[in-house]
Amino acid sequence: MDIVDFSGEYPRPAVLCTIIKIIGSAPQSVGQRMWVTAGKFYGTLGGGTFERVVLTEARQRLDNGADPELKEFSLSRELDQCCGGRVQVFFETVRRRKTVHLLGGGHVGRALAQTLAGMPLDVRVIDAREEWTRPESLPASVDVLQEDPAAYSKRIEWSEDDAACILTHSHELDFAIVSHLLTTSVGYLGLIGSGHKATVFRARLGPLTESWDKKMHCPIGLPLDSKNPKIIAVSIASELLETWGLRGADHTRLPAGSRAR
Repeated sequence: MDIVDFSGEYPRPAVLCTIIKIIGSAPQSVGQRMWVTAGKFYGTLGGGTFERVVLTEARQRLDNGADPELKEFSLSRELDQCCGGRVQVFFETVRRRKTVHLLGGGHVGRALAQTLAGMPLDVRVIDAREEWTRPESLPASVDVLQEDPAAYSKRIEWSEDDAACILTHSHELDFAIVSHLLTTSVGYLGLIGSGHKATVFRARLGPLTESWDKKMHCPIGLPLDSKNPKIIAVSIASELLETWGLRGADHTRLPAGSRAR
């Protein structure tokens, strides 16, 4: 059986299970891999009880965030396999990718989704308006949800691997989302608007003012003097990558002033 190519995009988080060594007989060969998520798996290590045991082990590792580990399995009567060999499987947990949640699918939100597509990030656009949640003109890799952004912000379990860009059509909707997200562990929080809007929102927050000062990027993006949605999208993407998206990633940085040729 051909080895499945996992160089493309598969659901995350997951555990990649790879046969490293075989002693004796086994239903698969060295190098065979299986990608295991909480509800699905891709590829095979040969089926039967052995594969079910590996699936169970992999999903337990998803639950407890275990470190990479090499484990050996005996294909004996205990596993209802007649091969009689021993198989070493390497378990490697693959974290979910960082996710950018674009709360608002208007002109800037869609331009930002287009700008971020193709980067090592998952991108999701959320808007309650049907006309702004049609997938036309958006890359296939972008998830689009027709849902109230405030309700969405409350049902998501936010972490440092999440970025929220608040880009809705309503100041009151923006404020409702801000008020909630300031109480979460979201990794990046940005709000579209002017300096005046930032001052007004901050004054309304009361005890959340300190959290605003620590977390909020408002006006969102680098200070580029333009109202063009595409330029605004580039300014937001640049700030997002610099302050959050590339943080902790292994990227080679060029010396200041240099350019790749």
